[in-house]
Amino acid sequence: MIIFPAIDIIGGQCVRLVKGDYATASKVAEDPLETARKFEAAGAEWIHMVDLDGAKAGYPVNTEIYKNIAQNTNLKVEVGGGIRTLETIQAYLDLGIARVILGSVALKNPQLVADAIAKFGAEKIVVGIDAKNEMVATEGWLETSEVHYIDLAKEMMKVGVRTFIFTDISKDGTLSGVNAEQLRKLRDATEGQCNIVASGGVHTIDDIIICRDLGLYGTIAGKSLYQGTLDLAEAIQKAETMTIRSMKIEDYDALYAMWVACGNGLNNLDDSREGIDKYLKRNPETSFVAEENGVITGAILCGHDGRRGIIQHMCVSPQFRRRGIGHKLVKRALSALKAEGINKVLLVAFKANALGNAFWEAEGFTLREDLNYRNLALTDMIRLDPEY
Repeated sequence: MIIFPAIDIIGGQCVRLVKGDYATASKVAEDPLETARKFEAAGAEWIHMVDLDGAKAGYPVNTEIYKNIAQNTNLKVEVGGGIRTLETIQAYLDLGIARVILGSVALKNPQLVADAIAKFGAEKIVVGIDAKNEMVATEGWLETSEVHYIDLAKEMMKVGVRTFIFTDISKDGTLSGVNAEQLRKLRDATEGQCNIVASGGVHTIDDIIICRDLGLYGTIAGKSLYQGTLDLAEAIQKAETMTIRSMKIEDYDALYAMWVACGNGLNNLDDSREGIDKYLKRNPETSFVAEENGVITGAILCGHDGRRGIIQHMCVSPQFRRRGIGHKLVKRALSALKAEGINKVLLVAFKANALGNAFWEAEGFTLREDLNYRNLALTDMIRLDPEY
């Protein structure tokens, strides 16, 4: 589970509200960039940011702050508040923002959400569902609709949304604990097809454990970090449910089933049990599986010939996608190859598609149309480690 430390901005200042009431805004930190750097130093990989001025105005107000953090830290930044057009989404993504949060517009203009998913992909778009007494609130929580939060989630799923941030406004900024009941209802209603991020009420490490045990994708922590009731490093450690270990031939049946489910190109020779066994014996230290509670959720089959690394298969179970597992597997494999003196890595048996290309390009791979592995007529990619 991902821990998202939060920075909300009003007038360029880091603030927190109580139950979404702007009149309760209180300054919680001096400088947004330095605050973000402290979160990064504690181990955070993501940061959750909200333009509260933008949420009220209906257009972005504090853009420079988010740009500064995205470009001067290694944090992946998600931003919400006042995002109402495709042009605004594009502008944020062009600044290096990892993904944007659509809130009020999801209820008032669902076609925009559908268009955003179609244009930018589900990885870049998050829908924030904020509720008072289970009814969706909009316009910086200043208006309450007659739409139930579960109904909105189901409608958004129909247009391709795969990540939701759910906030029980009555809990937000109160340090009174997360609303586990409403989170469980949303988890069950989305039937494992979506990432659920909990927001509002996080107080102590117990809330992190509750969200982790619910199987949520992430939890946002704000006031608890600033007031010291929650330690970010401890929260990150407690939230981790995934382990990465070396691949074994005993994993074969689970791996093969996952490769088939993911639509990986397979052949009877190399991808048979005997073929994989030989592969692992040649390169016993460079292939890995990810596990969640004993279930294999992803795998990377990787070896080398003494000159270059070869990624034969890399996939994540459809049930567990969008949790960063793929990137962590690639990072572990590249580190293992580097330890064996390999700095050139070729990705093979890869069917070109926009989503896959974006994933591998984010890992530093470059498309090479002139490479053709075993005449499979697939697009290959190659990476040269810049440190060598």
